[in-house]
Amino acid sequence: MQRIYIFFILILIGVSMYSQTENGSIVDFQIDDEEVMSVIDKSPEFPGGNDSLWCFIESNLDFRILNKTAWQGEVSVYFIIDSVGKVVNVQTQSESKQANKKLVLDSLIENEIKRVIQMLPHWKPALRYEQPIWVKYCLPIAIPYKENKCSHLVNQIAAFGSVDEMAQFKYNGNNDTRESLKSFIQKNMKWPSQDDCFGKVYVRVVVNEDGTLSDFVILRGLDGCRGFNEEALRLISVMPRWIPAKIEGMPVNSYIIIPISFIF
Repeated sequence: MQRIYIFFILILIGVSMYSQTENGSIVDFQIDDEEVMSVIDKSPEFPGGNDSLWCFIESNLDFRILNKTAWQGEVSVYFIIDSVGKVVNVQTQSESKQANKKLVLDSLIENEIKRVIQMLPHWKPALRYEQPIWVKYCLPIAIPYKENKCSHLVNQIAAFGSVDEMAQFKYNGNNDTRESLKSFIQKNMKWPSQDDCFGKVYVRVVVNEDGTLSDFVILRGLDGCRGFNEEALRLISVMPRWIPAKIEGMPVNSYIIIPISFIF
């Protein structure tokens, strides 16, 4: 069972006590001698649920960084989900299973974990008395990473630790996947409407072993904006072939999430 810790974040008067729940630890606070309940009415929710959260994380982590190390332990990543669902204040803390060894803060591994958590789209915020509140969230990430918590992968082995080479996208002479995606989107995007909308649409896709893309699923869209989700799917459908992921030199199916940015 995954361990999840939730803390109230309130810039108010002192802490009263700690209590345990089946989901982790919740911190109680007091305000003007009135106790704030340790129970929240509704926990924060990632778009698509907990499985989609791990699909997002596992699809964006560079496992070459996480797994090419002799260090064994756990990195706890802490972040605040604010009252509008935005992820802010990402921090990490590491614990080693090896005596006298500790992962140095801001190391490559911790920076990679921070990078991915900072990419998380907006959540549905936690609620107390039907009002959105800030909470602090903690996710433990084992190093080396071999858990593969996402249940919807076409080929989990291809997507994670055993992959020798991750899928790549090269476009217009650019060898960097992120820059190539940015260039392709800017060149081929057709702004879908005159709505005053902006943001990102996150689309889960499979990069097949022949480099084609399939199985498009919108994990988080711009549902209130006419035509934006459809344009994101259209862009991916006309995207040139990728270089597939490889295991021992052989191409394999892999699973990725592509962010489509609609920004003026």
